Amino acid sequence: MKTIALIGLLALAAPALGSSQARPTLAFRGDAGFVWVRSDSAAVGTGGPARMRGPVLGGEGRLVYNGFSVGVGFLSGTLQAADQTVKRDLVEGRLVVAARPLPWLEMSVGPFVRAYITDSSTERWVFWQARARVDAPIVAASLTSYVELWRALSSEVNLLSGAGRVQGGEAGVVYRPPQRPYRLRLAYRLDDAAVGGGRSGSQTLEAISVSIIVGGW
Repeated sequence: MKTIALIGLLALAAPALGSSQARPTLAFRGDAGFVWVRSDSAAVGTGGPARMRGPVLGGEGRLVYNGFSVGVGFLSGTLQAADQTVKRDLVEGRLVVAARPLPWLEMSVGPFVRAYITDSSTERWVFWQARARVDAPIVAASLTSYVELWRALSSEVNLLSGAGRVQGGEAGVVYRPPQRPYRLRLAYRLDDAAVGGGRSGSQTLEAISVSIIVGGW
């Protein structure tokens, strides 16, 4: 019911922005980054606590109309322990429905899937995210900062201990070069999940990424 209510609020908020665009447009973002994963439980398929890291590539595409957008994102990479004895593939995917009730505020909701994959097993997290993003200009029309926070409305993981609270956030800056059709972004992300309601430990993912954005976001 919470998810349905949020989608309804987003759908009602977008038309109130007026007809700033005459027709739908497409926006794309390409990402390159580095990820650190820390697990204090029998997660990431290791059978115990784990520290893993590795490079990732990803992207997101959106259909944007009058402050309302629908997007699909994907990220993948290979993580390994510092001693290279443990190695896992990381795959993330998400579907997002977003609206801007105010020029500086974006609200969104949608499902998110994260998987740690080996030849013999897959650890899979599935949760519904509710997100809020606030933009703040640093230099008018050229440099903007933002902070985005999210929390899972529901979460599942195929671990015996189960999933507890799942939440996170992201902060970054976006630069628009003069007379260029793209923007550049530098971002830091932190996601934190409790395993077994916090009784069995936690799992934290940190990421630093650089991105190129084409189109209105």
